[in-house]
Amino acid sequence: MLLAFSPSYSRFCFLFISFFLFAVGAYAQTVKGTVIDNENKPVAGATVTVKGTSKATSTNSTGEFSINASGNDIIVVSFIGFSTIEVPVSGRTNISVSMFRGDGTDLNEVVITALGIRKEAKKLGYSTTTVNPEDLTKNRTTNVGEALEGRVAGLNITPPAAGAGASNQIRIRGQVGFSGADNSPLLVINGLPLDQGARNAEGAGQQRDRGDNLANINPDDIESMTVLKGAAAAAIYGSRAARGAIIITTKSGQKNQGIGVDFSTSYTTSNALNFMDEIVQTEYGQGQGGAKFTTAAQIQGNGQFGWGAKLDGLPTINYDGVMRPYSANPHQLFDFLQTGTNLTNTLGLSGGGANGSFRASISTTDAKGIVPSNEYKRRIFNVGINQTIAKQLKLLVNVNYADEDYINPPQIGTQGDGAVNFFTRMPISVPLSAYRDHAKDPATNAEWRTNGFQGTVNNPYFALQNGQKYKEDRNRLLGTATLRYDITKWLFAQGRFNYDRSDNFAEWYTLNGTGANTVVATTTPTVTYRGGYNLNQTTTTDINADFLIGTSNQFGKISVDASFGGNTLRSEWKNIVQTSTNFTVPNLYSYRNGTVKGAGDGFNYSQQRVNSLYGVVELGYNGLIFLNATGRNDWFSILDPSNNSKFYSSISGSFVFSELLKNWEWLSFGKLRASWAQVGSVALVNPYDGVLTYGLGANLFNGQTTASVNGTNAPNPLLQPFTVTEKEIGIELRLFKNKLLFDIAAFDKVTTEQIIDVNLSTASGYATSKENEASLKNSGLETLVEYKAVQNKNFSWTTSWNNAFLKTKVLDVGTPSGTRMLLYFNGTGNEFLGEIRYTEGLGMNQLYTRTYRRNAKGEILVGNNGFPLPSNTNPAGITGGFNPIGSSIPKFTGGWNNTITYKNLSLGIHIDYKFGGKVMSATLLNMTRQGHSKLSLQGREGGYIFPGVYESSGLPNTTVITVAGNGLQTLWTNHRNDQIGDPFVFKSDFVKLRNISLAYNLTNIINKVPVLNFVKGLTLSASCRNVAILYKDLPGLDPEAIQSSGDIRAGYENSSLPTTRNFNLTLNVKF
Repeated sequence: MLLAFSPSYSRFCFLFISFFLFAVGAYAQTVKGTVIDNENKPVAGATVTVKGTSKATSTNSTGEFSINASGNDIIVVSFIGFSTIEVPVSGRTNISVSMFRGDGTDLNEVVITALGIRKEAKKLGYSTTTVNPEDLTKNRTTNVGEALEGRVAGLNITPPAAGAGASNQIRIRGQVGFSGADNSPLLVINGLPLDQGARNAEGAGQQRDRGDNLANINPDDIESMTVLKGAAAAAIYGSRAARGAIIITTKSGQKNQGIGVDFSTSYTTSNALNFMDEIVQTEYGQGQGGAKFTTAAQIQGNGQFGWGAKLDGLPTINYDGVMRPYSANPHQLFDFLQTGTNLTNTLGLSGGGANGSFRASISTTDAKGIVPSNEYKRRIFNVGINQTIAKQLKLLVNVNYADEDYINPPQIGTQGDGAVNFFTRMPISVPLSAYRDHAKDPATNAEWRTNGFQGTVNNPYFALQNGQKYKEDRNRLLGTATLRYDITKWLFAQGRFNYDRSDNFAEWYTLNGTGANTVVATTTPTVTYRGGYNLNQTTTTDINADFLIGTSNQFGKISVDASFGGNTLRSEWKNIVQTSTNFTVPNLYSYRNGTVKGAGDGFNYSQQRVNSLYGVVELGYNGLIFLNATGRNDWFSILDPSNNSKFYSSISGSFVFSELLKNWEWLSFGKLRASWAQVGSVALVNPYDGVLTYGLGANLFNGQTTASVNGTNAPNPLLQPFTVTEKEIGIELRLFKNKLLFDIAAFDKVTTEQIIDVNLSTASGYATSKENEASLKNSGLETLVEYKAVQNKNFSWTTSWNNAFLKTKVLDVGTPSGTRMLLYFNGTGNEFLGEIRYTEGLGMNQLYTRTYRRNAKGEILVGNNGFPLPSNTNPAGITGGFNPIGSSIPKFTGGWNNTITYKNLSLGIHIDYKFGGKVMSATLLNMTRQGHSKLSLQGREGGYIFPGVYESSGLPNTTVITVAGNGLQTLWTNHRNDQIGDPFVFKSDFVKLRNISLAYNLTNIINKVPVLNFVKGLTLSASCRNVAILYKDLPGLDPEAIQSSGDIRAGYENSSLPTTRNFNLTLNVKF
């Protein structure tokens, strides 16, 4: 039955309500106050509301606010990353509010979740972690991802030693897919989703690391950062949610603050950590068979070997014919390297009135790496606007423009011009000055031949002194505009437009005469390499538009929050490649100058689209129980139209049981949570994999141009995204008035229908087809313990420990063999140590190597010549005799953080660790077989009997291997050729004193000077990163100094740059 109201009754109600509101307003008063944090610093931009009303304001740059409220009202103060505070007015006109930082688990803390929705932490049924933005600036790094290392349970970050501006390997709860699936988390910046985008960072084939998308964000611009760990937390992102997500919101000023200026300047120095003394031998010099070389020609053929005589300091001939002392020069690499520097300046202008706020900033970074000529330059412009256009209409605009220059990023592969590759494979008896002063042979104007491996072991001074160059210019524009209309107090509509464009222009010059034994096939064998030019120009554009309609309502004890929206993503990729070698005119770096062109030269283009609809519903009961469900359907243009739709869903819930136990004074907060989610990815599918494409041939038939089908991959109309199903349970506890915190989460994540390339019979006309076949599993346990040991006005100490256990398992590789799938193997003869494979029943990224052949007793078997036998002397293909030795993925990761404050002084100490992984060191292998490592010293004087028994008789080995006749050299060369890894496999475990930071807030001191009252904040901070390695197993190197931020070579170390210890000094000023 519908109710009807008469006009007179309506007028009566209107007059009654107007009178009531007038009466309430008559008793209202202006309440002023100040909001500070637990370090007595003002909290700018905190939201201040009168509970139960629409009255709201925000604090200014000094933490002050003013709002109309009656004497019986309750003031609610909230800010991202802080616990929400409720303060009764109680007739007061001036209020002081102290807020404490949370970590995503506090009862009333506000966190930013998927789609940028702000929620109270107690409502969440999944694991999230809020990162304190101050941690990103106190422990300053060029790439903001590196500052997260060891700070979030389940977030595994590995910063490769790859030069200035390098990327990071970021994984949340392991790998969701096989190599190529892009296992890095989704980044959501001001609502704009994008991939981490590590560029050319796999480390194979002389690649260079050129950063990632996190490098486009200035740490000084970040207002909040939230890590969404599980699939349920990110499920609303559908096909991009499988890897977890990192949500970043940049600053847009604060209302009612007036005009403010902030400036920071930061200077960092970086010095290489030298662990090579642990493995470099300093007793024997260049030569073979225990003798010195006597001619330059001998050296130019075999100068890479250090199997010579004992060092005696006497003049000895070198590769250039010059006599130099036969003495130890063990620090050639570190004498070649330089001190890296980084100067970053940020200037910000912000302002705000009653209806809006803005912030604009410009940041410049000028960095030099530890490898000479390596530079990184970055300019970032950021603008954030938050404006109330009308009473119920708000506009948010964020624009971020980054201009980056990568100049000569060092090679992180194994061969070529890499400095580590050269200096770890050359004898210590040749001084650095020889390589520096005689890099070019004046007789040929080519690189002076220093060894028999020249072409793969090149003198870096030749490239440095003669203008070899790699340069990449990258411009990226990220723009987001959001328009929100509050239709009623409980209903809103929102539209958002995102624009992401990246322009990359890279070119590199290869010098004439590089690698004196490298010849061009079309010329006579005596002519050296004649130079080369490469160009790669790429433009990518993503246009992302979405809408969202949401409601939030309370029906007695039941709360209802619901949203429905849609998204469309348009992606376009353009690429131009030019490769030219064998120059006609030396050192004229032009595409036309080369007579040999690249087979893959030309223009490439692709585009794809994804359309989506999604919804979220959350129900709550009496602040006690919360239930959340999401659903999303994606439609993909890159899949066959008959099979291009995929539905994803999640359900999560939380039970705040402390609401039922309020009489337990020691229990401040307790919550149980659980979630289930199913998401997926199409990352391994290229835009045109599902259709036939055609190309024009160079031949004619009957006067007509011939055409053919491009590619060797057969289209599969049944191909669909792979699926990730994750279950999670957790508990959160806060005890003794929030002094002690426990957060425990257990998860089980299974990936099915993994997309892999399956081999086809060549009779089909194709080589492979993409199929949904393989599956894998990640499971683990994450813990966080935090204790606020001391909290008073002048002194505080907070300590926290986070730990994560991860177990990975390959369930099915889907190949015809049904057991193993090759992930990485270098068959070119340049590395020779092993393989990385996916193996059913074993952990992901399983390392394989040949091992010593053993008998039933476990004794090593040797041949009649006394040399150890490999596990298979007649391998059937590359897999013969290879044995699994462990996974490169660590099982345990974690960190211990301490923050100690005394008045205006703050001290931070951070220790982190990783355990349970394995690493193969090809650096040590090559140094040993060339006679440069301490391992190669065995038997130099009296000969060496390898411990083992003869395979033929079972009797103990008695054969003496001597240095004479190259016996010892052959012993270790056989290890390389047979890929025997036993002496070169280590645990990747480490414990590091990662950071020490000290910050002093000088604001109070400065403000005592009358002429400096305009200074609103002044903080001076100093920090040291990579202070010390407290424990490691890998000799000579840092286990983290891997070559790659990808997965293909994880655990395979070769010629890695040293890790650096970084000292930073930062000054922050606010006006």
